Amino acid sequence: MLSKKINSINPSLTLELSAKINKLKNEGVKVYNFTVGEPDFKTPRYIIDKTINYLDNGVVRYTDTSGISDLREEISSKLNNINHIKCDKDSIVVSTGAKQAIVNSLFALTNPNDEVLIPSPYWLSYPEMCKLTDCKPVVLPYNDNFKVDVDILNQYKTENTKCLILNNPSNPTGVIYSKDELFNIGNWAVENNVYIISDEIYERLSYDTEFISMASLSEKINDITITINGFSKSYAMTGFRLGYSCSRKDVSTLIKRLQGHITSNANTLSQIAGLAALKDETDEVNEMIIEFKSRRDYIVSKLDELSLEYIYPNGAFYVFIKMDQFYNSTIKNSLELCNKLLSEYNIAFVPGIVFGDDKYIRMSYATSIEDIKQGMKNLNKFIADNKKYSK
Repeated sequence: MLSKKINSINPSLTLELSAKINKLKNEGVKVYNFTVGEPDFKTPRYIIDKTINYLDNGVVRYTDTSGISDLREEISSKLNNINHIKCDKDSIVVSTGAKQAIVNSLFALTNPNDEVLIPSPYWLSYPEMCKLTDCKPVVLPYNDNFKVDVDILNQYKTENTKCLILNNPSNPTGVIYSKDELFNIGNWAVENNVYIISDEIYERLSYDTEFISMASLSEKINDITITINGFSKSYAMTGFRLGYSCSRKDVSTLIKRLQGHITSNANTLSQIAGLAALKDETDEVNEMIIEFKSRRDYIVSKLDELSLEYIYPNGAFYVFIKMDQFYNSTIKNSLELCNKLLSEYNIAFVPGIVFGDDKYIRMSYATSIEDIKQGMKNLNKFIADNKKYSK
């Protein structure tokens, strides 16, 4: 018999949708694809050039398991000066993407049957990561602002609660927590001996609200927080697979020990690229952020014209759109709705059930404004064709 643990992990519900998208594309059909979770921009040229220069030297070796010293110094400087998190390079472990950094953290923090609190809607991998690490995911409801708060945390905390995963800005909603909201959650965690894994991968994509790092709020909150970040979203470096965690020294020591027996160091060339990204940043990065905001503004204006409810996204590059008013005898859930939108209207969205909320679909605006404009026209046609079903 093969692994019971791995068999217990849910496959992605979007695999079927991805297969249909590829099938239509292979048939020559233009699909307006709003499922993508990565920037559509090229990696900035200055990052590519520095990486090529390093490769031209012909020496690409292993590095320290926790990452190149210069890179960790640069990350530490960034966290101290921009995020206002007190840390040094020995608190940082560079990993093969932020995903690995989260799994590393769960392994380092939890024991079998410990409970991990996961606010909904959630990034689809969080519950499965908990299963991998033998802890129990506990999904939390959201308040009127589509966020978790202390009242909700108190309702779901038990003697087995070990950790809270907080994604800020949020995938899939794009909501951003205020300083007061974070402070209340952080103090609750300190008082209840609960660790916080603060997934801040979308931090640069903050359009209307100042982004605040959880670990910056106090020494006590910093002490129980593992900050997760990376280079994929801010620098259009998804394929480089480079992330990192920042935690107190006893936690980072365990993370390094674990990683040493799995992947060892992150890809050396990716680390060189990450060092260049932080050290030599150009206007290309801010230009991407400005373009994302422009796309966001266009989409929400069109959703308002269509009288569709949505969660207003202050960050990331997603809009979570409420669509359950169109459910009927032939469209019973978000997956069936997304299948219909794809097969009949050539627009692809991610069903909300993937994120724990079946009333919604997720739209990514990590695509061209031309595709966004046509996609919104196609969505308008769906609404016109299905008004008789709308509740």
